[in-house]
Amino acid sequence: MLKNPVKSLTRKIRAYQALSFIPKGEVHVDIGCGLEKYLLSKSPCRIKIGFDKKIGNVLVDKIDIKDNSVDCVTMLAVIEHLEYPSQIIKECFRILKRDGVLIITTPKAKSEWLIKLYSSEFRKNPAEHKQYYDYCSMQKLLNGYFSILIYRGFLLGLNQLFVCNKINHAGNA
Repeated sequence: MLKNPVKSLTRKIRAYQALSFIPKGEVHVDIGCGLEKYLLSKSPCRIKIGFDKKIGNVLVDKIDIKDNSVDCVTMLAVIEHLEYPSQIIKECFRILKRDGVLIITTPKAKSEWLIKLYSSEFRKNPAEHKQYYDYCSMQKLLNGYFSILIYRGFLLGLNQLFVCNKINHAGNA
């Protein structure tokens, strides 16, 4: 099966956007890592764990990782596909260390026309994107768990990057 060059390029651009924000820590979890685990292959972390339905992992509402044990969680072009995004955000909060970083990229709604042009899977199943996010809706999703430190658009403003810090609650290790 031939790879879609546009999808490959956008994956690399998303990874490039995220890489400079991944701390040189111990554990990096990439949700939606893909078969090739591209971002994990570039990660500065020592332990790299990938989840993706393409490699047999189905994340619904639980991430099978110990509490407060992860330095960085990335979700590049994933959150818009999730049936229960608030549950996964809670799980990211649970597994991240006190100073943990959550990095999310997601397309803006206005990019849908372009996605339809280059993605045959999306044309077959446009409901694959459960929800589009903007700054306000992402802030609402993260509320009580993460604060957005950095927000910026990329790929001609059709995609966006969120770099988030874990909000430390009293008694949270």
